[in-house]
Amino acid sequence: MTIEKEQVVVVGAGVAGCTAALEAARNGLQVTLVDEHPQNTAIMSLDAPYFYGARLSSVLSDEGTVADRVLGSNDLLMDCLEAGVDVLTGTCAWGVFVPGQNTQSLGGAQVGLADGEKSWMLRYDHLVLATGARDLVLSFPGWELPGVLGVKAATTLLGKYQALEGNKVVVLGTGNVALQFAQQALLAGIEVIGIVDPSTSVQGDRTLAQALDDQQVPFYLGYTVQRALGTHQLTGAMLLPVQGGAELELACDTLCMAYGAVANIELASVAGCAMVYDAGHSGWAPRVDDCQETSVAGIYVVGDASGVTERALVFPELAMAQAQRAVGGILGKEGRPYDAPVADEIPQTSSSASYPPQQWLESLIQASGMQVMACQCEEVSRQALVDVSAPGYLQVSRGSPDDALGRLIAKGAASQDMHKRMTRAGMGHCQGRRCREHATMLIASGTGLQLSAVSPGSYRIPVRPLPIRVLAAHDEATALTEHWCDWLHDVELPRSDHSKHL
Repeated sequence: MTIEKEQVVVVGAGVAGCTAALEAARNGLQVTLVDEHPQNTAIMSLDAPYFYGARLSSVLSDEGTVADRVLGSNDLLMDCLEAGVDVLTGTCAWGVFVPGQNTQSLGGAQVGLADGEKSWMLRYDHLVLATGARDLVLSFPGWELPGVLGVKAATTLLGKYQALEGNKVVVLGTGNVALQFAQQALLAGIEVIGIVDPSTSVQGDRTLAQALDDQQVPFYLGYTVQRALGTHQLTGAMLLPVQGGAELELACDTLCMAYGAVANIELASVAGCAMVYDAGHSGWAPRVDDCQETSVAGIYVVGDASGVTERALVFPELAMAQAQRAVGGILGKEGRPYDAPVADEIPQTSSSASYPPQQWLESLIQASGMQVMACQCEEVSRQALVDVSAPGYLQVSRGSPDDALGRLIAKGAASQDMHKRMTRAGMGHCQGRRCREHATMLIASGTGLQLSAVSPGSYRIPVRPLPIRVLAAHDEATALTEHWCDWLHDVELPRSDHSKHL
């Protein structure tokens, strides 16, 4: 692979990433900004990085139209181009490599990049991860139907791509991320049939909720979703009162899981950054100092990637301030002064939403039981997960030993990785994005542990699904390229006395 070098590399072109790139470039640093959007439908269909679900608009196959829409929706990205930032769109970061005991030959820290045609390595002096947040998914019967998707996916399709199919949406959740999407849908001419939450009160900011109430959007408080309706596509949602009562059917063609969002920590994790659990920041996120630098020197994390908060969902100025702090830290290391812009005081939000969405999980179990699939890829049900049942393909008739889940606890802690090895939950092609939080919440509930005591599943490079033709080396020697298929047949292998019996 080709290895290039850049002074500052920023991954993610949201508010935080673009702000970091702009500030760095305006202060004389050489900057490359990488963003994986626009994505092709092959990658989106694998639910990376969001839970797009099984329904994608045909317009997404029109690369020219999609590129115009994605670039046109991001004014800050245009500012980056004007400031001299080297912008790479449609390019994913699939790994971060830091020199260590087993990687001393790297010659410096590197990030692995890939577009639709090739992959390459880019060395950096400073890396800013602004990878945002991803969907938190909790399942129910029918969640595999086309039309069911996560709120981050829905927001991205509606905003960046202008390609969210559907005219009638039901939103599951009343936190700020749910209320903001509902408002976005209304502005796009989509009818919001209802906003559902098992709590008896709206969890998000009062101002956001009041704006929706003023537009006569129905709130179904004290309800949960029992199942999605439809055979080949979504036709509706069946709701059930949490405290008992009659079912309520809502006709819709889109069902948006908006229980919450969690920090997208894949790249920080594979780089070896230390993680900390903070319920106020939606679970696990990299530990950062006052300049947003992680435990790995030269790697900074900003925006939602450093932890999702209800306040930051409403006020993007918080992400911008983090980006400016990171640039200040980088300039300090470069021996350059930095006069950070003076920010106005950022108000608080009245949101009362909390992590994890335990009330949602309990209501879903109450409404639809434990036989619902928790891991869609490997077909592992909630019950099989807490029973630590062997993978179905083994066709094991004997059940798991008594207290199998409890036996996986070591010194008051549990590991999702250990559970994954036993049940395969999280080993599918989505790399655990659909079931990660669902699984850890079930493990915590089944063992009586705090969620912070359940270590999350690890990530593996590449953190994005990539075709072999893209990952293949493009700069190998000509002789190797011409003969790699048959070089082994030119070697005379030793034969043993047993070979005649083979």
